[in-house]
Amino acid sequence: MRKLQGAGRIALTAVFSLAALSLRAAPAPSEITVGLVDTFSPDFYIRTYSPTLDHLIGSLSNHRFKFVEIDYRNVENDVRRLRPDFLVTSASIFATLMGSVGTQQIATRQPKTSTKPSETVSSAFVVRAASPYRTLADLKGARAAISDRRSFDGWLIAEGELARAGFSPERHFSELIETAYGVPDVGTLVKIGAADVGVLATCEYEALLSSGVIQPRDFRLIAEKPPEGGCRRSAARYPDVVFSSLPWVDAETVREVTVSLLSMPSAKLDFRWSVCNDFVPTFELLRTLSIGPFEGENDLSFEALWKRWKTEILLGLALAAAAAFHIVMVNLLVRKRTRQLSEALGETERFFREAQEARSALLSVERTNIVAQLSSMFAHEIKQPIMNISLYAGALRLLASKLGLPEDVDAKAKSLIDALEKEVERSAAIVEHVRSYAKKRTRTPVACDLAEVARDAVKTLGDPGVRVENRLEPNLWVKADPFELLFVLSNFLRNAAAAVKGVADPRIFMEVRPAGSTWRLSVADNGPALTDAEFARLGKVGASTKKDGLGFGLAIASAIAEANGGHIEFNRIAPQGLEAVLVLAKADPPQGDAS
Repeated sequence: MRKLQGAGRIALTAVFSLAALSLRAAPAPSEITVGLVDTFSPDFYIRTYSPTLDHLIGSLSNHRFKFVEIDYRNVENDVRRLRPDFLVTSASIFATLMGSVGTQQIATRQPKTSTKPSETVSSAFVVRAASPYRTLADLKGARAAISDRRSFDGWLIAEGELARAGFSPERHFSELIETAYGVPDVGTLVKIGAADVGVLATCEYEALLSSGVIQPRDFRLIAEKPPEGGCRRSAARYPDVVFSSLPWVDAETVREVTVSLLSMPSAKLDFRWSVCNDFVPTFELLRTLSIGPFEGENDLSFEALWKRWKTEILLGLALAAAAAFHIVMVNLLVRKRTRQLSEALGETERFFREAQEARSALLSVERTNIVAQLSSMFAHEIKQPIMNISLYAGALRLLASKLGLPEDVDAKAKSLIDALEKEVERSAAIVEHVRSYAKKRTRTPVACDLAEVARDAVKTLGDPGVRVENRLEPNLWVKADPFELLFVLSNFLRNAAAAVKGVADPRIFMEVRPAGSTWRLSVADNGPALTDAEFARLGKVGASTKKDGLGFGLAIASAIAEANGGHIEFNRIAPQGLEAVLVLAKADPPQGDAS
């Protein structure tokens, strides 16, 4: 008996020991959080959501389930805040969250009326049978009744159909009435005329018929498409409810939930959980409506553009800055090269101009040398005839005294012979001056009166048609060669006389103005005004304003004035005329002069 009791105690002890080991080995049940984004009709909770959760709880008894509701208006923030493991959403919200929080499809609801999970839900535009509306275009400005703006097949799919047809969903209807799945519903609002058109979700039209709320003759569909084995519709078809996982869930839990959903019995249900392999149309719908990941694409405000294209804008600004920098640098380089080229061209033009001036100066020197040589030859050759004329004048004087002419005739003859001898002496003096220039002899200046030289110069003019007004007073003493001064003033007078030819009242004025330690003797005329080019050429060798001029007179006169310690100036007189000025230093009168 004791042995049996001992054996029983041993057996009982073993059982308790095994139970204790089993309790210590069994892991604690993990928690799975399922989040629901509420955009569905009440029928969804009864027919789909509740059976699915009951199945998960029953098949995954080693896990505890927690259920949270996600605000559809703040989905991303709520998902990050609540961190659910799985989400139950419409296809549109699932597609939106794929790129932002990384949802991954586990299973997609497939009604038994659908042959493809990717082509399940749609929308239908219904109007009263007697309504005048026939097309979507006719509905412009109509009143529309919808269940909920958030509903995928209750409004968003219909909205996309309007957008694809070229209409603006937000402005196509004059009024959008939301029933919020309450009473009266969309069908009732259309039936009683409170709305012109209603948007019904997938198979809702058939549900209204089966419940007796409407009769087949009550409604007519706008833009109806072939049902193709499903319910009646007016739009394209898209995936239904999506059960998805979040990135932070461990792979084993995802596998268990996936297997549980895909193996969920559907004999007593009107749907089953399957896998959708095409969400591209859903993305295109979101793009068309500019919602989800494409939200704000039609918003052209700065904030929206910055949010959407921040990287591109920054890159564009960087490229623009680089391009602007390149353009600025190129412009600076072009300006620098242009400036250098302009300077080079300027230097080239300056060198060319200097070369031209040097060539002109060389030609002038050559002309001057030629004239000097010709003058020397002329002076040498003319000296002998002048000496002969002088001898003939002396012979005439002797002959007149021997012939015993009457006293009046003798006086006249002597006067003519005296004048002839005087001109011969003057010619001889000119010849000697020319020869002295050629031989470069040193000149010897003497004190001379400008008034006296001016009177002699007027006598040499010999043009009775020109009136010369000589305003010079005596005792204008300078130290110079009187013959050379006479040449200068004679040249002034001849040029002035040539300038006033053809003028109605030709006049020449001679006057002297003191200017400090100098006398300014001017010869002015009222001839025609000179051009700038003609005025610039005055006094240059080879340049003459006269048609038959050689251009040596004023050039020689300028050289003579400078040789006598003075210079020549030219001034234009308004409105016409020219003034030639000989500037010479004042000198003391010779000793013994009475003045």
